[in-house]
Amino acid sequence: MTAALVDMGEEEAADLAFIAEFLASLLLTPPDRDSLQSLRSMQGQVSLGRIGGYLGEETAVDAIRQILTAGPVEEVAVSLERRHTALFEGIFRQRSLPPYASPWDGTGRLCGPAVGRMQQILRDLDVHLEGSSEMADHLGVELAALAEALRRGRPDIAARLLDELDWCERFAAALIKADDAGFYGALARLVLAFKTLMTAEEAAAQPLHDPAATARI
Repeated sequence: MTAALVDMGEEEAADLAFIAEFLASLLLTPPDRDSLQSLRSMQGQVSLGRIGGYLGEETAVDAIRQILTAGPVEEVAVSLERRHTALFEGIFRQRSLPPYASPWDGTGRLCGPAVGRMQQILRDLDVHLEGSSEMADHLGVELAALAEALRRGRPDIAARLLDELDWCERFAAALIKADDAGFYGALARLVLAFKTLMTAEEAAAQPLHDPAATARI
C-alpha cells in the first residue's frame, strides 16, 4: 500500500485530501449556519455531486442534498446538531456511537492506545489540535490528519493513518444501522467508500478519473 501511495499523482492526492477534510469537518462538528449556506449554494451542490461521483456514492450524496435543503437554514442546523448529539454523545451512553477508535478497535473503552499512536502521528506531522477538545483518535481528527499527510506528500504517514482507520468500517456500519435514512447514515456511506478507495491497491495504482474530462473537485 505504501508503494501505491508513493506513486500517487499530485492531483489525485489533492482530490483525496479534499474529500478526507470534507468528511472530517462534518464528523467533528455539525454544520453551522455559514457551513450550511455554503453547502446549499450552487458551488457547494456541485462539489457534493463531484464527491459522490468520485466515490461512487451518488445516492448517498443525493440524500445529503435533500436533508441540507429540507427547510430554513436555522431549522436544518438545529436538527443536525440534535442528531449529532443523540448519535455521538447521547443521553444514554450505552446507546451512543462514540466516534473514537478506542471503543471500536478491541480496546473496549475510551482513551485506549490509539490515542497515544495518533498523538505521535500528529507530532510527526507537526499538527496541533487548536480550538478542538476532541481526543486524537476521533474519526474526524484521523481523517483531517490523513488529508494533511496527502497534501504534504507523506505516504509513510498516510499509510500509518490508514492502518489506524481500520476500525472506521465497523463504526460506519453501526452508524448506517442507527441512522439509515439520515444525514449521518449517508455520511457514513461516504466514509466507507472513501476508506475502500484508499485501501484498494488496484484503485490506488490507477487514475481515478480522466483529468481532461473531469474538473478538479
